[in-house]
Amino acid sequence: MSKGKDKSPAARVMDEAIELAIEERSPYPDTATFLDADEPTVGAEISQAADEGRAIVLVSADGSTRTLLPELLRH
Repeated sequence: MSKGKDKSPAARVMDEAIELAIEERSPYPDTATFLDADEPTVGAEISQAADEGRAIVLVSADGSTRTLLPELLRH
């Protein structure tokens, strides 16, 4: 599998997170869902992940991330 530009920003960050997790150095929660912040369906995907109690890593087009923890998403 190549690490080309054809992958979305979220897919690239998730791949990096997997590699870091193998090395026990991942900064992301184990149950994180990686989402592209600019996708039109991101709102629904955030709601679904929150309902499932999963952390969310929003990834912007520039590769920057913001992690939302499930306990902060409950209302």
